[in-house]
Amino acid sequence: MNIEEQYDRLYRYCYFHTGDPVLAEDLTQEAFLRYFSRKPAVGIGRPMAYLYTIARNLCIDHYRKRKTEEFREEELVFLPMEQVEEKMDLAAALGTLDKQHREILLLRYVNELGVGETAKVLGISRFCVYRREREAMEKLRNYMKGEKSL
Repeated sequence: MNIEEQYDRLYRYCYFHTGDPVLAEDLTQEAFLRYFSRKPAVGIGRPMAYLYTIARNLCIDHYRKRKTEEFREEELVFLPMEQVEEKMDLAAALGTLDKQHREILLLRYVNELGVGETAKVLGISRFCVYRREREAMEKLRNYMKGEKSL
């Protein structure tokens, strides 16, 4: 998979951190601009981890600069009731996890990054990624089985 195909995945990652679709798009574009402007670094090591690291740092920098939180209206989307219930259950289950666990699941399962790339993006060891991923999946399993108290 080449870099251009990663745009949607990187956008989801930025959206995860910001919750704002417009800001996420801006940060995604800025990440790609910075990635391609540093030509010597492109192709060295793991390019996806490098790209995600740039995006993560941009998201962190944005929140350091931000002084007030803006109110935004969510778009209404109408789905069949079964999908709504599934989404609500999954959202509730994910809501029981801390941000670190949710971020690992996003990178691993939604954006399909490998363990090594995920570890590099988050600045932790591969072992730590495995451990946190296993913890998160166990908590989700317990929640979905009906053991609501995590």
